Amino acid sequence: MTITASEPNQKPTNNQTAITQDQPSSSTIQTNKSTNPHILKSEYLKAEMLEMSAELQRLVQLRRSSTLKVDYQKRWATLKARASELLNTVSQKCIKIQEAANMHRISSVHLVEEDQAPLFPANTPYFPKSDYMTREGRLFKLLKERVKKDQEAAKAREDLLLQKQLELEAALKRQEALIAQLMNKQANP
Repeated sequence: MTITASEPNQKPTNNQTAITQDQPSSSTIQTNKSTNPHILKSEYLKAEMLEMSAELQRLVQLRRSSTLKVDYQKRWATLKARASELLNTVSQKCIKIQEAANMHRISSVHLVEEDQAPLFPANTPYFPKSDYMTREGRLFKLLKERVKKDQEAAKAREDLLLQKQLELEAALKRQEALIAQLMNKQANP
């Protein structure tokens, strides 16, 4: 987004919004959605900051003039949005560049590790990776064992409850059969 000064008799184009005021010149705000490839160049940043600084000074000078309140507030909002957009764009570009550099560094370290044979200090026993574990690995293994034990205990409880339920159902059927026999004997003495 760039702010350029224009003469009052010029007409804004489709992608420009004119901000009018009682001053001899007006500011036109042009929104540029495409990212500038030179956004990290110090000259570009300095030019953008100078333009925003000039607009800021103009707005501070206009604080006691008889401009329209809505227009004045709109110009402040536009300036804030422009500064925010510039900061967001610069930070996102810097973060992407830093992330790419970090990934390149990590991949180059892994390539170097793969290319080099392991170096072992003299008189030091060699332990393969499978023989040692990190603290997190030990904790993960312990947690995994605990979960497995809990699952086995839950399965055993479930089996016990199922067995008791089957026994109760069988006892209930026996009692129903016994009651039915007693009822038949009482009905047919």
